[in-house]
Amino acid sequence: MKKLILILLPLSLLAIACSPAQSDTNVTFTASTEKAQNKQANTATVNLVSPEPQTEIPMGEAEMILEVVDSNGEPVKVETLDVSATMPMDGMEDMIGNVEVTPADEPGRFKATTYFGMQGTWNIVASVKDPQYQANQEFTFEVK
Repeated sequence: MKKLILILLPLSLLAIACSPAQSDTNVTFTASTEKAQNKQANTATVNLVSPEPQTEIPMGEAEMILEVVDSNGEPVKVETLDVSATMPMDGMEDMIGNVEVTPADEPGRFKATTYFGMQGTWNIVASVKDPQYQANQEFTFEVK
């Protein structure tokens, strides 16, 4: 019986010492919840105005009009819209197309110009980088 107590006592102390403090868990959970609520309130959406999503477009230079809207669908002015163009390649790294993004005349609208140098499926990813709004949207084009 004494041997059993001598074995269980150190194991119990080790288990208590390794368990996280309850108060730290509550503080972290509360902070994470507040961040998630703030982020959700500031979420925006990037819409493809032209060309139509899932459209076949010819190989070569292409122009896209993108619009950033808030949760009510109203255009919002944002500082930066990053746009990337990639084409997945079997057994190789993705092909990357350069994209030039310029603000359009209307608030929340941007013109993105790129060159699709190869036929196939191209993925366009638009990301809003702004202190007030966050968004990340992907569009797919079939280049013929």
